Amino acid sequence: MNFTVNNFPVIEQLCHSPEQIVLLVLILGFAGFVAGVAGFGFSLFGVGVLWTLPPREGIPLLMLLSACSQIFSIAQLRASMPPLRTWWPQGPAPCVIGGWLGVPVGLWLLSYLDTKMLCSIIGLILVGYSLWILLKPVGMVPLRRTLSGAVSVGLLGGVVGGFCGSPGSVMVIWANLLGLNKEQQRATVQPYIMTMQLMALLLFLIRGGVFSGCLLILWVSAFTVILITTRLGVLVFRQLSNRTYNCLVVIMLALSGVSLLIKEWRFLGSVLSKVDHFVFSL
Repeated sequence: MNFTVNNFPVIEQLCHSPEQIVLLVLILGFAGFVAGVAGFGFSLFGVGVLWTLPPREGIPLLMLLSACSQIFSIAQLRASMPPLRTWWPQGPAPCVIGGWLGVPVGLWLLSYLDTKMLCSIIGLILVGYSLWILLKPVGMVPLRRTLSGAVSVGLLGGVVGGFCGSPGSVMVIWANLLGLNKEQQRATVQPYIMTMQLMALLLFLIRGGVFSGCLLILWVSAFTVILITTRLGVLVFRQLSNRTYNCLVVIMLALSGVSLLIKEWRFLGSVLSKVDHFVFSL
C-alpha cells in the first residue's frame, strides 16, 4: 500500500501552508505548557487547533495529546502521586468510579435536554466560584473528605464531562475546597482526568471511524512538542508556591467558565460549532 502525502488531504494541506504548521505547533505547545503547570486545561487552550484542522482529525488529536500530557506530567510528579494500592478508599478511585457512572448520564443529558442552558449554568457557576474564592475570608475551614463525597463529586464530574466536555472542573473545585496543597490537588485531580480521557478514547475506538492514518501522522508529529512543553510546565509548577498555584487554578476555572458561556452564547460559533457538529455526527 502506498502511503504518500497525497493519501492524506489534511497533511497535504499543511505541507503547503507552513504558517498553519507554525500556528498548530504554537497552540499545542502552549496547551501542553499550561497543562504541565496547572494539571488541567489542555483542551481549553488546545481547541484553537480547529482553526487549522477539521474536527474529525482535530478533536481526537486533542483527546490523544491531552491524555499524553497527563501521562507525562503524572510520570514527572510520580513521587507525589498516590501508588495504585492506595487509590481506594482515600485516593482517586472513588472519584473515578463515580465519573464512569456519571458519563452516560451526561451523554443522555446531551441528547435530550437543553445543553445550551446546562452549559451556561456550569459556566456561571465556575465564574461565580472563582469570584467567591477571590473574595472569601482568609482562614475558612476546609471541607472534610468522605468516601460518599468523593464518589458524588466524581459522579458530578462525569455528568458535566458527558454533556459539556469539562469533567476536571468539578474535581478541581472539590480539591481546592478540601484545602489541599498543590501536590495533593494534582494527585487527586490528574488521575481522575486521565482515566476519564482514556475512557473517552476507548469509547471512540469501540465506535470506530474516528482514528485514521492521518490522525496517526498528526499525533506522531505533535508528540515531541507536547513532551517538551509539558515537561517545561511541570518545571514551572515545581517553582510555584501553594498560594500562586491556587491563584492560577482560580484563573483557569474562570477562563473555563467564560469559554462555556462564549460557546453557548455563540460569540465564537465559527470554531466551536465545529465541535458540536462532530459530536452529533458520530
